[in-house]
Amino acid sequence: MNRIKFYEALYASCSDIVARRKSIALPLLVIALGIALPLISMIIFEGPEFDDLNSSIVLIGIALAVGGGIWLLGRLVGTGEPYHTAKRSFLETKTLSYDRSRRSEVLNAIGSGDINRLLAIPTCEVSALCVMITMLHDKSFAAAQAFEYAELEYKELCGVTIMKK
Repeated sequence: MNRIKFYEALYASCSDIVARRKSIALPLLVIALGIALPLISMIIFEGPEFDDLNSSIVLIGIALAVGGGIWLLGRLVGTGEPYHTAKRSFLETKTLSYDRSRRSEVLNAIGSGDINRLLAIPTCEVSALCVMITMLHDKSFAAAQAFEYAELEYKELCGVTIMKK
């Protein structure tokens, strides 16, 4: 079960509904604030009596700029999260584990696109049969894919299936 592959298949199958959300505006704002803070401080607080204050503000500015840079790097390199464009909401992703004896029941629920039927199937602690599901909080949109643990790895039982209420 590879979450990144699952997300890539989700983006490819319904790109008009689900988008990858990785805004870089806030990290850039933090970097700009980190750079501007010491410059503004040195203009406003001139003189030797403000040296300690200016040093503190420069230290805070450096910390903001470095922190914003690390945050920006994470946003540029990271995979992003699925975002439902029409509802303007992030999708919640979770993995459900089922008993292997419920394989046909789980696959039928995914195949029919019935999210409520899939969530009604009792889960268990053993992860022999898993379903990775990402959905809105109100369950009006969901995508699921089933995996089975065999030969020391998870094998796909079906493709990413879009489920709508």
